[in-house]
Amino acid sequence: MSEPLPTHARAVIIGGGVAGCSVAYHLAKLGWRDVVLLERRQLACGTTWHAAGLIGQLRATANLTRLAKYSADLYATLEAETGQPTGFRQKGSLGLA
Repeated sequence: MSEPLPTHARAVIIGGGVAGCSVAYHLAKLGWRDVVLLERRQLACGTTWHAAGLIGQLRATANLTRLAKYSADLYATLEAETGQPTGFRQKGSLGLA
């Protein structure tokens, strides 16, 4: 780590996986500037890195379906917005019963 940790913050997020990074991202989008994200290694290199990366958009409830669609839309635009490579590639799928 090249910079010392701040002595105070409005929010401290522990864990730089997909959930922690999402919280930091959304707080920043809401205008929060005093946010610290703590990760002991590299961002999204733990459990997040090992996930299959499948983002199915049809869920059991309308709220979960909306959340899944929001997530897929966010991933599709995140690389252009941040300039950081995400590796996200949108592909189709077909579930058979």
